[in-house]
Amino acid sequence: MIAVLSLTLFSCKYETDYRDANYPDQIIYMPAAYGNGQFVIDDIDRKIGELPFPGHPYRYVADLEKREFRVPLSAYRAGVNNRGAFTVDIKINTGIVVTINENEERTGMNELLLIPSDKFSVVNSVKMKDGERVAAFDLVVDLDFLIDNAPDRIFAIGTEISSAERKTNPELSTTAVIIHTTFIKPTADFEVVPDPSYGKIVVFKNASIMATAYQWDFGDGSPLSDDESPTHFYPIDGNYTVKLTATGYFGAEDVKAVTIFVSE
Repeated sequence: MIAVLSLTLFSCKYETDYRDANYPDQIIYMPAAYGNGQFVIDDIDRKIGELPFPGHPYRYVADLEKREFRVPLSAYRAGVNNRGAFTVDIKINTGIVVTINENEERTGMNELLLIPSDKFSVVNSVKMKDGERVAAFDLVVDLDFLIDNAPDRIFAIGTEISSAERKTNPELSTTAVIIHTTFIKPTADFEVVPDPSYGKIVVFKNASIMATAYQWDFGDGSPLSDDESPTHFYPIDGNYTVKLTATGYFGAEDVKAVTIFVSE
């Protein structure tokens, strides 16, 4: 007699229903407000280093075609979930700039000047979509206005977010966007360092500021160079006028010319 053992495997399916719970309230804020509520722009847009705030690789974007200087800003949603769509209202708050001037005792060339209302624009509201944490918007400033007022003036405008549908973090609901015009135009500068072993070889050490491109005219009819700090050989003794043209991020140029004497 042969006994046959039959083993049948059963798979069980477990289902779990997720029910709504009383989650903490969502709250909105401006990441650009980190740092005393001031978002400062005072240098050419560099890719090195930390991002200005989450989601934005640049502190600003220059549109040379449209002549716009755009500052990317955002409203962020905090909480354990991203459920629900709602509207974030945006308004200009000039009182923020006045308060900064008073509290920091800014006067004279150090004073923050309000950007005239016809030289900037920003949307009145932006939609926070269901499932998303960020609603982005741009502060758009007239680029030519900044260029015309460079390099000594500091401009600012205050932005504020709120919503009738969500709470707002009162400490991070306003941001003063501060734009130093010192970086709008470059300054060309360089040092001349003859090679101690052979005087006809000259090293040009670039000391330009707020520049992104360079062009060197060595004054001897040789091809122009776009190196940042080039080394040049002069085959014939004599006086040469060297010109450095430094170009800034926004296309503005500055030229420095120096006459040097080259001999063995």
